[in-house]
Amino acid sequence: MARDLVHGASLAEVSTEDVCRAAGVHKGSLYHFFPSKEALGGAVLEHNWDMMRAVLDEAFADDVPPLDRIDRFVTSFVRMLTLMRERFGVTPGCPLGTLVSEVAGHGDEARAQAGRVLNGWMGYFATAISEAKGRGDVPEDIDPSTAATRVLALMQGLALLAKAHDDPDLVLLARSDIRLLLRASR
Repeated sequence: MARDLVHGASLAEVSTEDVCRAAGVHKGSLYHFFPSKEALGGAVLEHNWDMMRAVLDEAFADDVPPLDRIDRFVTSFVRMLTLMRERFGVTPGCPLGTLVSEVAGHGDEARAQAGRVLNGWMGYFATAISEAKGRGDVPEDIDPSTAATRVLALMQGLALLAKAHDDPDLVLLARSDIRLLLRASR
């Protein structure tokens, strides 16, 4: 319930009353499980990360070369945004990135949680880039961790543009842009 409400708007726009009403529970019941709205946001973030990790696990299966895994993830990500657009009536942007940007401002614990999630996501990219480096598919001097940070930043920027223009297909630009980014290793 809370996840759908947050994706339909934002964590800041969703009140605890909205969550209680949608879930059919009293405020006391909500606060029994989530002592604050920030805790609820953290739980939604964890749920989103679990879902994104499932998409990542499937896309990064090692049945294709490493750069093709990144392409496959981009395609899966666009498909996810398209399904969310059909459900909510508009492209919501990246469900994980949007929520991370909101919860990261809620103190050290929330910032650490957001960082852990983003680092986990970048780990998939870094592993694929490292394998691509070993195969000679990217320049030898590339740093997989730095490149993974850039790839995720590119994906998040394109997700923001997709949200602004209500067009999930804008994220498909990432496939060619990532290849260009990985060729320019510095």
